Amino acid sequence: MAIYLNSNIITNTSNSVQEAMEPFLYKGIDFNITSKENQKALKAYKDAIDKIYRSVNAKDEDTIILNSSANESTSAIFLSIYLKYILTGRKNSIIISHRASEDELKVAKFLESQGCRVHTIPITADGTIDVSLLKEYLTNKTALVSLALVDEESGVIQPIEEICQTCALLEVPLYINAKDAIGRIPLDIQRDKVSFLSFCSDNIEGPKDIAALYIASDAIEIMPTVFGSDTEQAGLRASIKDVAKVIGFGKALEEATDALDFEIEDIRELRDELEEALLKIDGSYSLAPWAIRVPTVSIFAFEGIHASMLLDKLAKKDISAYSFAIFNNKNFERVSLIDIASLDSSLKHSIIGFSLSINTTREDIEETIKAVTQAVEEIREYGDICKEIK
Repeated sequence: MAIYLNSNIITNTSNSVQEAMEPFLYKGIDFNITSKENQKALKAYKDAIDKIYRSVNAKDEDTIILNSSANESTSAIFLSIYLKYILTGRKNSIIISHRASEDELKVAKFLESQGCRVHTIPITADGTIDVSLLKEYLTNKTALVSLALVDEESGVIQPIEEICQTCALLEVPLYINAKDAIGRIPLDIQRDKVSFLSFCSDNIEGPKDIAALYIASDAIEIMPTVFGSDTEQAGLRASIKDVAKVIGFGKALEEATDALDFEIEDIRELRDELEEALLKIDGSYSLAPWAIRVPTVSIFAFEGIHASMLLDKLAKKDISAYSFAIFNNKNFERVSLIDIASLDSSLKHSIIGFSLSINTTREDIEETIKAVTQAVEEIREYGDICKEIK
């Protein structure tokens, strides 16, 4: 049985989500035609939209746009802000984090090439942004602050309440990427006032290639980058035609948010067991503070271990983990977790993470502990042999 510990990257689509989608797959549904089949689909579609709104506690007067990914939401917000505020000279800058994703950095660099100032906020030793510096960078010429609520690699949660209050002081729009927060921690945009918030289906056992962009009712007006009908999606995107995916997204969000009441604490216990065991391995380091991490993620570095070798060893035992250290992109300038933790730079390629889901079992964790411990020993032994040969 395969063990999936990379839920912050991708998940299987759950059986219950597949069952919810099945009656509507491959159907040519037209809500303008009042056949029994179309009416059944319309009811399921509306129920799914309600679930999507409830998952972040959005109000009816707020807008939620359905699209393909959190990356699409980021691109749409950035380009709209540029066209409406930067290009016209009304504003001149945006603010992102030193730990921004590669996708966000790409679009930020494009805006910078077009004359927009891009300020990057440093990360503190615990992995959160330096809010005091955010306050210094903010001016009445700031067009947007964009941050991930949960770091996609480390699982560290940003101090959202303080960030919201800081941006509100100068009425600067705040865009939050919550793709790694949904289903891990409660989201409530009535409590944490943001202008824009994105979340997706990929890592909550929902269908792939569907996501959502929340737009607060009092947010600044944004321009469409894909023009759609005024009666669909507020004219900001072409209408979603795959009704089955919308229904699956709603079901996945319902299950993910329901799990926050009970199952997520069980997952936290399993995560802690995994972490406690792996930290007993000589030369192992936990790279993010336990208290401010989502309950699903453990992130490590192992001395003398290249992440790609460890991932390969685990894959042979049908265990999926993740590592951003295996990517070699000279244009990806995100500060390393090793630098944040003030560890030896030789560990930068040794970072490996484990992201649990509500389907992770104790047997999965026990098997993973054995597999990682054995793999680390074998890789280190192999390394010693190579040294002797030289």
